[in-house]
Amino acid sequence: MLGLVLSCEHASWTTPPGVDLGVAIEDLQSQAGWDHGAYEIAAQLGEALGLPVHHGAFTRMFVDLNRAASHPDVIPAVSYGAPVPGNVALSAQDRAARLEQFHTPYWNAVRQDCAARLLDPGRCLHLSSHSFDPDLDQHARSFDVGVLYDPDRPFEAELAEALMFRLRGSGLSVRANQPYLGTAPALVTNLRRELGSPYYAGIEIEASHAVTYSRGGCTRIANALITTVEALRDDG
Repeated sequence: MLGLVLSCEHASWTTPPGVDLGVAIEDLQSQAGWDHGAYEIAAQLGEALGLPVHHGAFTRMFVDLNRAASHPDVIPAVSYGAPVPGNVALSAQDRAARLEQFHTPYWNAVRQDCAARLLDPGRCLHLSSHSFDPDLDQHARSFDVGVLYDPDRPFEAELAEALMFRLRGSGLSVRANQPYLGTAPALVTNLRRELGSPYYAGIEIEASHAVTYSRGGCTRIANALITTVEALRDDG
């Protein structure tokens, strides 16, 4: 059997109560603030598989849970071109406190879940759900789903290729390591190194907003993933 872990780092565009980042609501609700549809997809997948979904409670503009605590943009001054005035003059003490309260617990929870799956059954597929805005580069982003992974990790590459094959079979247009590289800074990238196991597969699913904003689009992707992941788990 293959152990499964689900996460969605950019699940929400909201800010914590009483926090004003100085950002207009239209920016919070854009790609700059969250990944539209990513949590809806992950939640449907989790419900079907009987798994919880680790998910961020607040906008990436407050704390970007898909960046390590040491990354310069984990508390961004600018997100996808949108300035975040509330983060510019943040003191080192306030920055550390924010990370300790909102970033560290999330990463610890996902890390522990993945580590447990590596102990039993011994192999872990961690799917991290995201979405992308095709309007940022319409020519290069004219597909439905991107599957991000490290091609130099055999176990992970094997699962990613099987995942792409089955997703394409469901009628989705799928690309490998687009619109971002699977080795770019991310939670899964760090966990590959931290967990130190060749049997940890950290794969990011990137759904296009062209699909997530369409009627029934999130369900379409979720259903394809449900069938695909169930098959991979049974095969594993």
